[in-house]
Amino acid sequence: MNALNNFLTSGHKFSENENLLKFRFSLLNIIMAVAALLNSVNFMVSILGIIDFGRSFEGAIFIFGIVNIFVIYLLRMKKSHYHYVVVFFIIASLVLFYFVLITRKEDEFRLIAFFLAIFVTYVLLGKKQGMSLSLLIMVSILVLSKKYDLELSPFAYSTFFTFFVIFTIFLYFFISKIERDAVEFKLLNTKLKENVQKEMQQRKDQEVMLLRQCRMANMGQMLDSIAHQWRQPLMHINSILMNMDVALNNEKNNKKYLAGKTDEIADLTTYMSQTIEDFRGLFQLEENQKQFSLEGMVNDVLALMKNRFAGTSVDYEADGDTVIYGYRSELIQVFIILLSNAIDALDKKTIEDKKITIKTSASMHRTNIAIMDNAGGILSENLEAIFLPYFTTKELTGGTGLGLYIAQIIVEQKMGGEISVSNTTDGAKFSISLNGSAWASQIT
Repeated sequence: MNALNNFLTSGHKFSENENLLKFRFSLLNIIMAVAALLNSVNFMVSILGIIDFGRSFEGAIFIFGIVNIFVIYLLRMKKSHYHYVVVFFIIASLVLFYFVLITRKEDEFRLIAFFLAIFVTYVLLGKKQGMSLSLLIMVSILVLSKKYDLELSPFAYSTFFTFFVIFTIFLYFFISKIERDAVEFKLLNTKLKENVQKEMQQRKDQEVMLLRQCRMANMGQMLDSIAHQWRQPLMHINSILMNMDVALNNEKNNKKYLAGKTDEIADLTTYMSQTIEDFRGLFQLEENQKQFSLEGMVNDVLALMKNRFAGTSVDYEADGDTVIYGYRSELIQVFIILLSNAIDALDKKTIEDKKITIKTSASMHRTNIAIMDNAGGILSENLEAIFLPYFTTKELTGGTGLGLYIAQIIVEQKMGGEISVSNTTDGAKFSISLNGSAWASQIT
């Protein structure tokens, strides 16, 4: 099939806007190949004496066959040779047809060949060239009929010119329709491409907006985590200040005690400041990919989400410290989405030993991440739709159905990886495989 397509297109490639030219190439190659084959058969039949065509005709069809082979080769050299090849082929055909018209007077059907000539011209070159050749053929036959005795009756001439004119008019309007349809198809194709690009841009803009919304939602969750982590240090600082106030009012002012408490407050405020820095680092926008530690990133996420893990044990199994090249903050969004979904699934079930397991491993060009829970798994009818936008099983609790859809966009489009879901014996398992634009190596 590939060899046939290569022959029909002369080995050239055509764009979507060149469908008409591709069709013309195919038709031209077929006509030339069939003409060369049939002329070869006629030549061999005459040489073998089965049918005596005469030496002059044998020479003519032999030369015509050589011409066909040459123009087929010429067409394969450059696509731009098409026009010259068609003109050369038509001229060679007309020379043969006029030769037969003048020398083979016993052939009462020899005028039929000129119908083929104008058909090929109309289809391969267009209606203007076809109309010009039609007029040229009619005038030339009239001139030849006056100069040579072609042994054709007036009825034969009348019949030929009548049907020749009808055939020419038919071809003119038929090719006009084809050329007009080709132009309309080209315009339609261009418009469709513009619409597709516009829709793709709108979808891209929508995905960017969804990513921002997801980031804001996750920031809200992280603010809750920060508030939880700050509550105890602030209470501790307040208690220290009260004790310091008592100490200052005490006549036995203990400078060593006050200095110790001051250092304790400094440690607490440093811890709170570091919490803010960790939070900013998690959600900092990144324009370019960079290397980062997967293990460090996971530990940062777990630290900031630890208040959500109340009553749930989280096991993290890392196969060494893996360095990833990608978008750290984007992968953080994925982890927050998957861990939040696991927590929500566990909270819906009456499970005594709630558990989330995170496993990471890496080879030279691939990073594998698995996040599993023991919440019983996902219903089989929901597995295929789990990553679709607006699909949610948490309508009553305000689920939007965009979390996993956004996670898929980040993993597959921004990180060049794959994300999938399956059920284990205990619960759901989300698997992430990063490759291509993301590479990984283990630090030993």
